[in-house]
Amino acid sequence: YEAFRGFADGVYMLDTKRVRKSRTIDQNAWLWGCVYPILLDSLIDAGWDDFTNTEQVHEFCKSRFTRESAVNKQTGEIMEFPHSTANMDTVTFSAYVEKIRDFAREFLDTEIPDPDPEFRIKQYKQHFKDNES
Repeated sequence: YEAFRGFADGVYMLDTKRVRKSRTIDQNAWLWGCVYPILLDSLIDAGWDDFTNTEQVHEFCKSRFTRESAVNKQTGEIMEFPHSTANMDTVTFSAYVEKIRDFAREFLDTEIPDPDPEFRIKQYKQHFKDNES
């Protein structure tokens, strides 16, 4: 209250938001290295031959699962557009990936596996194994 006492008369709005950790490198690696490739293969198997790479899958998923909208106040027209995944926090990102997994399960009869908690350790071991010679 004391911080606002010096403000000029008027109506003010204070917006508070819980700060969360940004999506992790491991979350993003799982999305691009596991989720999107499996989804790409499943979409192609289901007859969506125009999908040729994971970047297209990414754009498809953003438009389907992260839609935001803007309303033209004069005409009432609604424009929808995909939201970026780059600035998602860990909770929002997890929910986004779960929507993709649900879609794959329901419409493509595809199970996308859980992330491997030992991924980094296995990757590290593989790196040293490959470089032993």
